[in-house]
Amino acid sequence: MRRFLHFVLVAFAITHGVSAAAANPPSIEVVSVAPAKSTVTFSYRPERAEAKVFVAGDFNGWNPTATPMERMGDGYFRATVEIADGRHGYKFVVDGKWISDPLNPTREPDGHDGFNSVLVLGKGGADEPTEQRVVEGFATPDWARDAIWYQIMLDRFANGDTTNDPPNTRPWTSAWRETSVWETTDGQSFWQWAVFHRQYGGDLEGLRTRIPYLKALGVNAIYLNPVFEAPSHHKYDATNFVHIDDNFGSKGDAEMSAANEDLLDASTWGFNQSDRLFLEVLGELKAAGFRVIVDGVFNHVGETHVAFVDVRGRGAEGGASPYADWFEIESFEPFVYRGWAGFGQLPAFRKDSDGLASATLTKHIMDVTRRWMDPNGDGDPSDGVDGWRLDVPNEVPMGFWRDWRKTVKEVNPDAYVVGEIWKRADDWLDGGTFDAVMNYQFAMAVVSWVSGEITAAELDKRLAVLRRAYPAQATEVMQNLLAGHDTDRLVSMIANPGRGYDRANSERPTSTGAPSTYDGSKPSDEAYREALLAVAVQMTYVGAPMIWYGDEVGMWGSDDPFCRKPMLWADLPPNADPEERIREGHLAVYRALVQLRSESPALRRGAFRTLVADEARNVWVFERSRGDERVIVALNASGEPQTVELPESEWNGFDWRVMFESDRAVRDEGAAAKSAQQPAQKGDRLATIPRQGARILRGVKK
Repeated sequence: MRRFLHFVLVAFAITHGVSAAAANPPSIEVVSVAPAKSTVTFSYRPERAEAKVFVAGDFNGWNPTATPMERMGDGYFRATVEIADGRHGYKFVVDGKWISDPLNPTREPDGHDGFNSVLVLGKGGADEPTEQRVVEGFATPDWARDAIWYQIMLDRFANGDTTNDPPNTRPWTSAWRETSVWETTDGQSFWQWAVFHRQYGGDLEGLRTRIPYLKALGVNAIYLNPVFEAPSHHKYDATNFVHIDDNFGSKGDAEMSAANEDLLDASTWGFNQSDRLFLEVLGELKAAGFRVIVDGVFNHVGETHVAFVDVRGRGAEGGASPYADWFEIESFEPFVYRGWAGFGQLPAFRKDSDGLASATLTKHIMDVTRRWMDPNGDGDPSDGVDGWRLDVPNEVPMGFWRDWRKTVKEVNPDAYVVGEIWKRADDWLDGGTFDAVMNYQFAMAVVSWVSGEITAAELDKRLAVLRRAYPAQATEVMQNLLAGHDTDRLVSMIANPGRGYDRANSERPTSTGAPSTYDGSKPSDEAYREALLAVAVQMTYVGAPMIWYGDEVGMWGSDDPFCRKPMLWADLPPNADPEERIREGHLAVYRALVQLRSESPALRRGAFRTLVADEARNVWVFERSRGDERVIVALNASGEPQTVELPESEWNGFDWRVMFESDRAVRDEGAAAKSAQQPAQKGDRLATIPRQGARILRGVKK
């Protein structure tokens, strides 16, 4: 017997707004001292009375030594800090080790395989806003509303020029889990540290040769992981920000350039062959219709950075270096410095309460920003990058970013600024800091839903909270990712449910030698099906979807480094691992969904309305509408087909076509898929939604 769901067309409303912060944990004492401001006393009892204890959080720039805690007679260490109302992350730092507050159950992922504790103060910290947030005068780039992003880590995308390959470049199609001869010298093993040090030779020429592939996929905006000179494959350990890495361009450029330039004087910076190749490829991408942004890593650098080498090389006289105030140097003799997040190879820039502590460093970063946004300095930014993705910006006080944004917008008012913020980003989307953030909160909710961890009603609620918490100008240009370079691959995280997003997702053995419990084998067909359901949400929801290279061809793997395998290409010899193959049907569905979004103004820019959020059957139906176009997106995360019917009034006045249906788009693995596009008959408008699938209809006003 067929069952139909009849419902009243109303958006789900939050029935209990939060008007005040929840009760504080026993480790926190709060006293209101002024409107929207409180003194907060943090308490922590370490195992050793001799321990050195500090509290660090977003209220002090995450400085691990700025706020020392004093030992009291009861054995607890305490510190009192004046903090503005809002939502704040914090940790204790005990003898150099970062520790979440054991007495505070409220926490969130910190992006480094751990958790931050969370403190909510006053109304500003409410988790569930009941009204839409409005920020007057907040302008975000109009083009970003139409963006379909594609994220690329150059070393792993395509090798187009073998003459610039780093030493010991791995063969592109070699078996990932096997080691090359040179990787096991000096007692090294796969995990210590061969797999982390690999380079595959991907470069700018490779990106250039794959522009036709990107056009065929349908994406129109590129986010490049760091491209500046650095020794690693990922380039988050910069040698400088002035030049493009010579392994991406012309080998040997870096040394020649550094010998003739003054880091503090931008007028001495020339453009070498690698820089010119980058600008050339950038121009070709723009001519082909792509927007391009690059990674800005302005919190830390690598140990090979020109300025850091100068400071360290002076030994006890390091304080005389013109760059001495750039870094967190604890001692010049012996030389001790503070690295980002405890990593010894990533010297962190020194901060104060307003931003970066060094005036010359701040000027240097502003000069670097202008250089790559308007390379020829003629006032026309069309030859430069279209914006920046900012790495760990929460570790640099917000005052710096406000000034930096002014510099960016002065060069190009249409530039896009997006920050890597994993938690709720209310404070960063105020009209004076970022245009958008990488929308990890969206990813967490969607992946939890398709993995069976939350219901459609809970998904709808979580995303509604985000839409209200953020200004519409930001929501419309959010980078809606599902996975990226810091997470496991989308299909692998779905194949390992119940862990939380980016949690316990490494295959690396534990510190005790115990094997990981993460299943890093090739995921099942069911996991791939669920992944495509997540992509259907991504390509139809509010904001700008972003694909991590290779997800579209079915690449799989656990967290870094397995999420960074070399891209699979049909015109290369088969991978030595027979399981590493392109899933043609998977790619075809991606292309169909990207095309659907590209051709629909309603999906890119339209209003959002929830129609169904059925908790029992795990069905979510929503509408996107703009002008004379309406799109109804019906999604089913359950293991059975589900039938839904809307009132006749919803269909009246529009000509409807079925634009996509999972079971008609997902064919046998070896066959290309085509989305279904056919007129929707009166009795077959929503009808049955496939299990773990989608049915999408488009209506045009008669």
